[in-house]
Amino acid sequence: MSQILTGKQQEELNKAILQYLEPLLTENSNSRDLVEPLAQALNVSTAVATGDGIIPNYLEKKWSTVLRLQRRILDLESETNSLKSALQSKPNLPTSDDKSKFEWTPSTTAKEFAMQSSQLVSSVQIHPQLPLIFNGCSDGSLLVWSLVSDNSDAGIPEKSIKAHTRGINRIKLSGVPINLSTVDSQFNYILATCSADLTIKIWNSSTYQQVRTLTGHDHTVSSIAFSKIQPTRLYSVSRDKSTKVWDMTNGSCIKSFVGHSDWVRDIDVIALEGEKNTLGDFLLTCSNDQSIRLTHAESGTGIALLIGHSHVIERVKFLPLSSNYILDKYIKENSSAFPTIPQDLVDDPIYTTTLGYKYCISAGRDNTIKLWLLPPPVLRPHRSPLPTSHNNSQGWHIADLIGHSSWVKALEVHPNGKYIFTAGDDKTIKIWDINALLESGSVQCVKTLIGHKGFVNDVNFAPVNNAAQPIEDGQNSGENEDYDTFKEKMGKQIRCIFVSGGVDNSVKVWN
Repeated sequence: MSQILTGKQQEELNKAILQYLEPLLTENSNSRDLVEPLAQALNVSTAVATGDGIIPNYLEKKWSTVLRLQRRILDLESETNSLKSALQSKPNLPTSDDKSKFEWTPSTTAKEFAMQSSQLVSSVQIHPQLPLIFNGCSDGSLLVWSLVSDNSDAGIPEKSIKAHTRGINRIKLSGVPINLSTVDSQFNYILATCSADLTIKIWNSSTYQQVRTLTGHDHTVSSIAFSKIQPTRLYSVSRDKSTKVWDMTNGSCIKSFVGHSDWVRDIDVIALEGEKNTLGDFLLTCSNDQSIRLTHAESGTGIALLIGHSHVIERVKFLPLSSNYILDKYIKENSSAFPTIPQDLVDDPIYTTTLGYKYCISAGRDNTIKLWLLPPPVLRPHRSPLPTSHNNSQGWHIADLIGHSSWVKALEVHPNGKYIFTAGDDKTIKIWDINALLESGSVQCVKTLIGHKGFVNDVNFAPVNNAAQPIEDGQNSGENEDYDTFKEKMGKQIRCIFVSGGVDNSVKVWN
């Protein structure tokens, strides 16, 4: 024992032994005389029995600590084995350097997480780095699921939080770690939730602790989005018709403006990446007024309106610049079908060098998804962008995606810019290939995922970390070398995880 324990540790152990045995020996009259010889053998004073120099029940507490540590070790070993098993199996997932990841689309359900009967799933999000899925429910609950935990497989979430007093409408995770503390310099991914209880709540996605509550909307908060260039800035839209800009470091509302005449349903944000960005973020919002509004975030100036849906527009998203090659080529090859689009605008570098956006997609209750070309604003030195001078300040409708038999309520874009994921009240998830425009003149549904037993409210493709910058295919040489380089880089960064959630009280992970 002396080779394992230090002198002080040996002394503490001896005292604990005497402290534990002394009451047992004194209870038996025949053993009382053994206390003093035992104390001498252990080289400690009999005073330890009364608590002199050692805490009460020291040996029992030490033993309980050992048991807890052993249990924790077993749990960690089990978790490690689960992670190893998940990494080794990876069913149907290409390797990290496999170019097929660039084209990966889901086919079947790999996992399903079931909620309670009152927890209709309204929103789902995948963590930017970790194998975690967050989902918001109609009862205000925020649930966290692990893709590699046995507990999640058994239907037990990693964390269950009663986040809001009414249903959660949307949850979003920051694309980069953010520091919201004025006390230390710790950075964490931030989770934001918005609800019908009129509030937005900010959470630390690592500790699941609430950081802020943002109040100021007068009605249901429909959707939220993080700024692309100012990490601590958050945008929100509401049934009160307003768009608000928030500073998450202190919870204050920086700006509020109204651009729609009815309930604002969704918002998306984009910005030119890199040091060349001088204009900040641009916002896309959609509304019950059946319009989509392109807005300069910093000034609140409306740049353009997109009119064409015949019912409430549920979702809107900017397309990544990697979609430009396909859509530019389609417009130029079919210029007669788009007489109001200036052909020189299609090749205008302003989109990729100044704005960061070009095309967008929307989905609504008219059962359709629409592709749009967004016009650039009027830019003047030392002034905020002004409304576009093109097409009576309206965007150009490029194509419709027709195939859903009911409301389309969920919309996602594949990182490669080719595939569009949509879902809605017909209980299906459809995958569309916009590259088919070049072959058939229409966007084709290449796959339909069936598995939900109720309306599908949200879908999410795992975020790409440090995504490669898309390069215009054949921009200079007319060859495909630049675009192929982009495909190879993106293929190494795509995480092949796709999730969906709906009113059937389930979150599905598709493989």
